[in-house]
Amino acid sequence: MSKTPSIQIYDTIESQLSELAKINNPQKQLTPDEYKVEVSRYLDGKDSNDYGVWVYYPWSQKLVHLLDEEEFVKVRTSRNLYKIKPEELEVLKTKKLGIIGLSVGQSIAMTIATERICGALYLADFDTVELCNMNRLSNCNVYNLGASKAIITAQKIAELDPFLEVTCFTEGITADNIDTFLGEKDTKLDILIEECDSIDVKILSRVKAREKEFRW
Repeated sequence: MSKTPSIQIYDTIESQLSELAKINNPQKQLTPDEYKVEVSRYLDGKDSNDYGVWVYYPWSQKLVHLLDEEEFVKVRTSRNLYKIKPEELEVLKTKKLGIIGLSVGQSIAMTIATERICGALYLADFDTVELCNMNRLSNCNVYNLGASKAIITAQKIAELDPFLEVTCFTEGITADNIDTFLGEKDTKLDILIEECDSIDVKILSRVKAREKEFRW
């Protein structure tokens, strides 16, 4: 830390544990003292600094203290339970989705990540952000001009949920890498979303998806 004094630390682990206690005790309204008891029970004698994980975001020099993956996902998706059942979430987290084209596709990627309806995302776009793109890039800032659309999208997803697996194809989709992007047999994408401008890639992606027996 002394070597990087500009790092900003965000530690709300006890608040997150209180949220966990709340959703684990839906049958009662916990009092402030009861919340403290539940938080102490989760910590089980550990220093709160040693609980969960610390996630470092090098592009913004932020260090964030979070619950472990299972508890993090449980709390983060707790408001989804009336529309996505726990058993459905278990199935969805095994799914892999691919998105080609990250102008319009960025909003799709962020919605998928927000709802957490997959466990892995493959993002493909060769392009960088230009000022004229920013009429449709809702999760983009002026300091992102010139940066890879795929990398920016991956960073935004990591800031929302660092446990989601994201793979970037910053060279975009080509005849040489499309098989890797789509995957093979048991590792292939469950859903392909195509939002690119290139007619060649639109055709190539459909031909290859048909070869790999994607469902339409």
